[in-house]
Amino acid sequence: MGHPLRVVRVVLATVTAASLVAGAHCTTSTAGACTPDDADGIQGGAYVFDLQVSDTAFTPIILTAENLAQVTVTLKNTGTKPHDFVVQCMATPNDNGCPTTSCFPDASTIGPLAPDASATATFETPNPEGTYNFYSDLPGDTQTGQFIVQ
Repeated sequence: MGHPLRVVRVVLATVTAASLVAGAHCTTSTAGACTPDDADGIQGGAYVFDLQVSDTAFTPIILTAENLAQVTVTLKNTGTKPHDFVVQCMATPNDNGCPTTSCFPDASTIGPLAPDASATATFETPNPEGTYNFYSDLPGDTQTGQFIVQ
């Protein structure tokens, strides 16, 4: 059973070397379908994040949700030039036929926002647990953060 609706305004976390290299592992069920491991045994829930992007950083820089959760991210550009929000795929190395890359859905991407503009994306987190990096991929941008799927 999933978690009830959570509203997250500010998230502070310490990033350890272990979380940077955390990867998802997959097992193959008896039916032959690939099923990613679920370390905490919890899936789903609803999460709401208010995220800001300036010319130098995202705030907060860490977002955390369960796998297969419904997520709503509202991005506000507090900078002086356009910025966007893209979640990078994560390698999921395995030797049993599971996909070798896990990605957030296209609906998680928020296109370029003008200064003082906001936009909202609603999507489901991927099933493989792990640390997915997010960033603004516009020319000259270096803002990054992490979306931890647990």
